Amino acid sequence: MTLKEEIDLRKLPELLRFADSAPVKDAKDWSRRREEIRQLLRREYMGSEPENISMTYRLTGEDKDAYGGKAVGRSYLITLKKEEISCEFPFRVIIPKAGEDPFPVFLHLHFNEQPGGGLGEEIIDNGFALAHVCYQDIAPDNSEELFAGVCGFDRECRGDRWGKIGVWAYGAGRIMDCLQEMPELDHSRIAVIGHSRLGLTALWCGAMDERFSLSVGVNSGSFYRRSAAESFRDLARDYTRHWFCPDLFRDDRDAEDLPFDMHFLLALAAPRCVYLTGATRDLWTDAHSQVLAGIAASPVYELLGQKGLVCPEVPKEDTAYPEGNIGFYLREGTHFLGRDDWHRVMDFRRQKNV
Repeated sequence: MTLKEEIDLRKLPELLRFADSAPVKDAKDWSRRREEIRQLLRREYMGSEPENISMTYRLTGEDKDAYGGKAVGRSYLITLKKEEISCEFPFRVIIPKAGEDPFPVFLHLHFNEQPGGGLGEEIIDNGFALAHVCYQDIAPDNSEELFAGVCGFDRECRGDRWGKIGVWAYGAGRIMDCLQEMPELDHSRIAVIGHSRLGLTALWCGAMDERFSLSVGVNSGSFYRRSAAESFRDLARDYTRHWFCPDLFRDDRDAEDLPFDMHFLLALAAPRCVYLTGATRDLWTDAHSQVLAGIAASPVYELLGQKGLVCPEVPKEDTAYPEGNIGFYLREGTHFLGRDDWHRVMDFRRQKNV
């Protein structure tokens, strides 16, 4: 069975057809269809972010000899306010001293305080600046604290109230606002990267914010329909459902009932670049479904004059597929963002100049 035949068996919602069933014929049509999908995913998937939140940021520290003198490290604090509500969260930027100036940037959404997951020096050595934020500083990752951190700007119990992934992505967007004002950085080449639920957050960033030139989902971004790993119903558990808007799990619906699937999210980034990585023994993300989702999103890229995911066969272990604007890399191993993933993504960025 071909990959295309496998996609057909999943009976996916049609990407290039409007809600009224009219076909999407050209780039102008896609612009309208894209906005239709954006609103659909806000209502049914990640929720809608509040409006009219003001932001300021300030420098809180500087290390002029980071990584043994190779880079300058700066710490910042973002302050958000709306009426009587305010909150703050920190982030860090590390800029090489040598190499291309202005520097392309990775915005890394991470689970702890280690820049690049401990690979910060390696990323700097490859000529990239690195912005780093611990996601828990934006909003705590638990279902009990629904109004803590940035979450507190929306206290209404609506079905489309933003989930934590939307909140973390909102925080990443505010870091992007700050990066746009730093002259050492290439504002046209800012990539966002994350692993697992933070990989899904990175994909949401790329879908909703066109300033990101590349969004990278490591062990994330697979279909919900017929997943061979974590299922849609698994996500409805108490300790994961807060990642999404409440209406995603309404009426005890299953994956086949959704009016979208992952190819909708990936296609929203077109014609900009997306990179997905999978692992052969990942019990949480179905790497094969990641590939199928990338292929299913590719017709939008083709409509806009670009290649999507070019993968003519079932992906081979330790093989990258970087030809199109959707790239994919499959490695041996488990659910993890490691050195091999980072280097494949850096290779892709150099090849695409994004």
